[in-house]
Amino acid sequence: MQIKPIKERSPFVLFLPFLFIYILYVIRFHTDQMAGDEARYIQFAQNLLHGFYSPAYPNIDLINGPGYPILLLPFVGFKLPLLSITLFNALLHYLSVVFLFKSVHIVSHSFKTACIVALCWGLNILAYQEMPCILTECFTLFLISLFSYQIIKIYSTASITYRSIAFAGVTLGLLILTKVIFAYVVCVLFLFTAFFYFLQKRSDKLLKIVCILSISIGTITPYIIYTYSLTGKFFYLSSEGGKVLYWMTSLDAHEYGDWNNNNFTGNCSNDIFCNADYIAKNHASDMERIGRSKSVLEVDSLFKAYAIQHIKANPVKYLKNWYANIGRLLFGIPASYYFQSPTTLIRIYINSILMLAMVYSLIVSLWNWKTLPLEIQILIGFSFVYLGLSSLVSAYPRQLNVMVPAILIWTAYAVKNTLQVRLKI
Repeated sequence: MQIKPIKERSPFVLFLPFLFIYILYVIRFHTDQMAGDEARYIQFAQNLLHGFYSPAYPNIDLINGPGYPILLLPFVGFKLPLLSITLFNALLHYLSVVFLFKSVHIVSHSFKTACIVALCWGLNILAYQEMPCILTECFTLFLISLFSYQIIKIYSTASITYRSIAFAGVTLGLLILTKVIFAYVVCVLFLFTAFFYFLQKRSDKLLKIVCILSISIGTITPYIIYTYSLTGKFFYLSSEGGKVLYWMTSLDAHEYGDWNNNNFTGNCSNDIFCNADYIAKNHASDMERIGRSKSVLEVDSLFKAYAIQHIKANPVKYLKNWYANIGRLLFGIPASYYFQSPTTLIRIYINSILMLAMVYSLIVSLWNWKTLPLEIQILIGFSFVYLGLSSLVSAYPRQLNVMVPAILIWTAYAVKNTLQVRLKI
């Protein structure tokens, strides 16, 4: 039997070892004892099976969009073991490696570059953390990798079908339903691309992305109508926005804007020390008043009112918290009254390299902006609008991790076209 050269093998075969690694990782670290948000996603999937998503007023629950619960429907409907969900996470993460390879291969015109970038992503242990859990990150990673590949393919192919544009729009719409912050990312990008579309005498290239963004908004329209019927508020996608903004605006000099729960135990995983008492000194009175609210909508409104009040009282402190938030996105630090773990060093080592690549790529991209392919401009805008919006509210490294595939595509393009590194071994 003749064995194909590596370059001629399908990436689905080439990166198959990663799938086995991920499966073993999931089997090793998965547990059926659900923690954090896991039970909520299962509950939402059960709600969908019973013909509704959120309970009616006043018990409205719209913390997250229905994208991930929709994915869970067959697992919950057929009462499959929880392990099957996390094994599916392994498959999704493997597919994100494949689509990243395919994207980089197109933009760099280099099989070697595409392999190196895909290997870097496939071996990035920071993205493994949520794989054994029933959380949205693996699905989000897959959707971002797939959407990025679709954008690259659409703009690199001479003749593209309307079906490809529609598929990209639906993929982006599903991403919004999974992580609702992307709805605001899409709105920002739509305004900019629509403006330049009319400014540049209705460019056909810009029309493609305008259509994709429009289809994504159309995809989430049923959910927008549904939330309006529950809340009476237009474009109300999540009831968690007030809380993440509230914690981000904390005024205490020893707090840095990191998220916590209503009981102040959000960072009490350490068996030796819990910082709940320290947090409670500054927020117990707020939580007591908020706790007297009659509905989730009132809670969300109160959190937002407190947040706006804090920003007006001390905008400089909000800027300091924002600066700290950048550190949390990249490195998971600082956290208020919290003992750090040596594992934080691993995140610092890996994401420092990513940060340097991003800074370098951003400089050369801005310097050569007019000559950049439109698809690379779109990925840069997509990445930085998302990261910019995420930085305004309490954020954590997993919010950066999901965007890494898109970031790696444009950094690979920037480095490949501006640097030549020759290694002799």
